[in-house]
Amino acid sequence: MTEGRYVYCIVDSDKPKEFGDIGLMGKPTSIVVHKDIGAVVSPVPYAEVDASIDNILAHQRVVDASRKVGTSLPVKFGTIFKKEDGVTTLLAKSYDDYRSKLAKLKGMDEFGVKVLFNKAGLAKVKSAVETSSPEILKMRRSLVKSREGKSYFTRLKMSEAIKAEAYRKIDELSREIHQELAKSSQENSVLKSDHQQIVLNAAYLVRRGEGDAFLARASHLGKVYAEKGLVVHSSGPWAPYSFC
Repeated sequence: MTEGRYVYCIVDSDKPKEFGDIGLMGKPTSIVVHKDIGAVVSPVPYAEVDASIDNILAHQRVVDASRKVGTSLPVKFGTIFKKEDGVTTLLAKSYDDYRSKLAKLKGMDEFGVKVLFNKAGLAKVKSAVETSSPEILKMRRSLVKSREGKSYFTRLKMSEAIKAEAYRKIDELSREIHQELAKSSQENSVLKSDHQQIVLNAAYLVRRGEGDAFLARASHLGKVYAEKGLVVHSSGPWAPYSFC
C-alpha cells in the first residue's frame, strides 16, 4: 500500500525536528518546514484513518508535544496526503492564513468548561423554583381553593410549569457561569453539545501564564453553583482547537 503523510498540526517553527515514535501506529513524527512555519507529520498507509480511541489519543499526543516547539494550530483529524509534496503545497498555499492565525494565537492556551446537571441537581432547582417562582406560588394558592376535579388539572399544569421554569433557571445559571469565565479569557466559543444534561459546553482562549487563575475561577464557580444544582467541569490547557 502507498505510504502517505498524516498531518497533525501547523507549528510556528522554521526548523525541522523529530519527535520520536509518538504518531499514529507508533510511527516517527517530524516537522516539514516551509519558510517560517511547519507541519507536524508522520508516515501512514495512504488510506482512510479509523477514528479509534487509540488514533484520536495519538493525534492529541502529537499536538501536545508540538506545543513545546511553538504555537500550534491543530489540523482536523484524518488529514492525510499521498506524498510529502502535498504537505509543502498546503503550507505554501495557505501560508498567509496560517501565519496570521499563528500570530493571533501566540502565547494562548485553550481551556474547556462543561456545565452539567443530574437528577439530584434538577430536583434541587425544582425545589427552589417551587418556593420562589411567583407563577408557581399563585398556582399553589389556586390549588387550595380548587374542587377535586379541577385540582387534578391544576396539579398537572403546575407540574409542567415547575419543570419548564426549572429548565429555564438552569439555562440562566449556566449563562451566568459563562459570563463570569468569559471575563477571564481573551476569546470564547460556545460549542455544540450532544447530551441534554450538558447545558454549557464552551472553550476559552486564555493567555499563557493566566491558566492557573482561570482554572481557580472555574473551581470556585463549581463550588458556588453546586449549591444550586449544577456541576462545573474544566479541562486544559490545550492547543487552541476551537479557535483555528
